[in-house]
Amino acid sequence: MRLLLALLLILWTSAAALAERRVALVIADNDYRLIRPLANPVNDGEAMEASLKKLGFEVVLETNRDLRRTRRALDDFREDAKGADVALVYFSGHGVEISGDNRLLPVDADASSLAALDKTSLPLEEVREAVAATAKVGLIVLDACRSDPFAGASGEGRGATSLAKDAADKIRPGLGRVGRAENILFAFAAAPGETAADGSGQNSPFTAALTKYLGTDGLEIRSVLTLVQQEVYDLSRGKQLPYVESGLPQLFFAATTKEQLPERERLLLAMADVTPEMRGEVEQIASDADMPLAPLYGALISTDTSHLSGESLNARLREAADAFVKVRGEMKTLASDDPQ
Repeated sequence: MRLLLALLLILWTSAAALAERRVALVIADNDYRLIRPLANPVNDGEAMEASLKKLGFEVVLETNRDLRRTRRALDDFREDAKGADVALVYFSGHGVEISGDNRLLPVDADASSLAALDKTSLPLEEVREAVAATAKVGLIVLDACRSDPFAGASGEGRGATSLAKDAADKIRPGLGRVGRAENILFAFAAAPGETAADGSGQNSPFTAALTKYLGTDGLEIRSVLTLVQQEVYDLSRGKQLPYVESGLPQLFFAATTKEQLPERERLLLAMADVTPEMRGEVEQIASDADMPLAPLYGALISTDTSHLSGESLNARLREAADAFVKVRGEMKTLASDDPQ
């Protein structure tokens, strides 16, 4: 509920920014009637509402709306926000790709047939058009790549329907890649065609990362979004990587500066520069050791790899993993011996 808010950093700490008008529509759907319900979207929406208000946004929060009410909210937003400097639409709930067309699912989405799902889902293009018609800068944040919404077992007893047979080969859980749209940034909770976790806590991993780094200043906007991406990637142990497609102008920076970012933020930014091949190696070693990714990335980034062969580097990382596992075991032993 990831993936962007951070872009809001564009404005918030400078006097010029405070003079700009920022508007947001936050839509969050938990209580699906005919497909698998979710636990966290309304919590995510409320967290986003609070964060955006702190940044001076005028926020409208809509929860558990059917398609008719969702379209009405979008129409009202388009009218009320016209002429704003920055417009943001955030959606948390189910989203799917239908024959290459990204759709957001309101609470009355019906998967009993392909035609029914087509009629009861909201094309992402309608959201893009509303944002483009409203403001100079548009942000579309989608925590809508949740795991299979048509998994009937988890929704049984609430009128859930499995995916219709005529639709199975045309519908993919998650959202597909979008093209670059001028002056609009899209932020997705997961990579194109991939799904995202709803989260075992109160918020999804994506939205939790967004709200965590919303106050990070002193960075160019894309760097702030990188913090969110790498936080989710790290905490999911490589299973989820948010996706950003930006058509924003190149001159959007946070308004204030810091002498140095905290160590965690510096590590996340450095992780983004690691090659895909090395990422795969780190993920495999972490999986073998049942450990988080960050300690291995920390070891990798702090090592001069210029003189190391692939085998030597792999051995160095496995040594770091063994050391982590050893310390973790010692800490568990100490905890079990503690009479308190």
